[in-house]
Amino acid sequence: MIGRRVCLAAVVAAGVLPGAAVAQAPRACFVVVDRTGGQGRQVDVGGGYYRVFQGGGIWAHCRGQDTRWYSDSVAWYQDFDRFDMIGNVRFEDATVELTSERAAYFLSDERLDANGNAHLRNRATGSVLRGPTLTYYRRVAGIRDTTLLTAVRRPTIEYRSERDTAGAEPYIIIADRVQFRGNSAASAWGTVTIDRSDFHAVSDSATLDTEVGAGRLMSRAQITGGDSAGYTLAGRDVQFRLVLQSLTWVRAEGDASAVSAEWQVTADTVAFDVRDDRIQAGQAWGVDSVQPRATSTSNTITADSLAIDAPGQVLREVRGIGDARAMSLRDSLDTDADWVAGDTVVAAFGAADDGGSLLGGIVAVGRARARYRIYPETAPEGPPDLSYSRGDRITALFADNQLVRVDIVGASDGVYLEAQRRRQP
Repeated sequence: MIGRRVCLAAVVAAGVLPGAAVAQAPRACFVVVDRTGGQGRQVDVGGGYYRVFQGGGIWAHCRGQDTRWYSDSVAWYQDFDRFDMIGNVRFEDATVELTSERAAYFLSDERLDANGNAHLRNRATGSVLRGPTLTYYRRVAGIRDTTLLTAVRRPTIEYRSERDTAGAEPYIIIADRVQFRGNSAASAWGTVTIDRSDFHAVSDSATLDTEVGAGRLMSRAQITGGDSAGYTLAGRDVQFRLVLQSLTWVRAEGDASAVSAEWQVTADTVAFDVRDDRIQAGQAWGVDSVQPRATSTSNTITADSLAIDAPGQVLREVRGIGDARAMSLRDSLDTDADWVAGDTVVAAFGAADDGGSLLGGIVAVGRARARYRIYPETAPEGPPDLSYSRGDRITALFADNQLVRVDIVGASDGVYLEAQRRRQP
C-alpha cells in the first residue's frame, strides 16, 4: 500500500504538500498524503528501510480510490510494512467508516487493527459495531474477494441486512468474539445474545445469514418470543428461518422444549412455524432421550411423534402417532389418572372463556384402550368405579375438562369394577 522508497520518508518527515504521492511496488493503494502539521523525524534502520514519526495531524488517501484517513500522529515502520495512527483516528473506504483512538494498518495484507472505543459503520447496510478492539480486512482484488471483520472483548453490534428497508429494526448482537464476512454472514462465540423486539436468543455460539434468511444457536441455546408472544424454545441446538427479516420457523434439537403460557412440549426435536410473532403449527419427534410429550394445563399426551396445531399460539389440536396416550392429569406418572391410548390419538381443544383452550374430546384409533373413573350419582363423594375398555376406535367427550361420555366402535370388550362402599345405615 505505502511504498518503501526513502523519498517518501523524507517528504513525510518534512511535512508534505497536498498531492504528494507514493509510487512504488504494485499495490492496491498508492498513498497520497494530502496535508500534515507539526514536525517529524525519520530513522534509518538499514537495508533501505526507514521509520517515520509525524505529529500535528495527518490527512491521506489512496490515489484513485475513495479510501481516506486521518490521525493526530503516525508512526510508519517500513521494515514491518506497518502504518500506525494514534489519536482521533478516522478511516473510510468504499465499504466502511471507522473511528477509534488508535489503529495500525498492515499494508501488505490490507488489514486494519483498531483499538480504543472502536466504532465501525458498514456503508452498504448501516450495520454498526462498537467495542474496545476490532480487525478489518479490506476487500482488495488479488488479496481477498470479500470483506472480513472480527472483534473481541464483547463488542455490541447493530446488525442489518442490505435488503432492509430504511428504518428497519437491527439485530443487537453481543458476544465475546464475533466475525462478519461480507454484508450478510455473521458468527459469534462466547455467551452470545441476539435481540430484537420479536425475539431474544442466547447460546454459547451462533451464526446468522441474512442473505439466505437463516440462523443457528449452538450449545445451551434458547429463543424466546417478544413480550407479547410469551413462548420459549430451547435445546442443545436451535435453528431458525427468516423471511423479510421476520422470524417464520424455529427448531430445537437435543433435550428440546417449547413452552407457552398454557402448554409445554418436550422431545428430542421440536419445531414450530411462527407468524405474527407467535407460534403456530408444530411437530415433536425422536425417542433418544424422552418420548415426545405435550402438556396442557390439565392434560398430558405422549407418543412416538406429535403434531400440534396452535393458531395464534392458542392450542386447538394435538395428534399423537405411534404408541400414543392422552392422560387427564399433567403428571403422566400418576397411576390414578384417566387415560385413552391407541396407535393414534387426537385431542381436540375448544376456546375457553379466558381466550385459552379447553379440552373437548379425545379420539383413539388402532388398538384403542381407555381407563377412566366413574363417580355414581348415588355416591358422588365416595371412591369412583373404574372402567377399562378396548375397541377399534374410542371417543371420549369432555365438558369443563370433565369426562361426560365414552363411545367405543368395532370389536370391543372391557371390565367395569365397582368400588366397595360403606352401606348407608
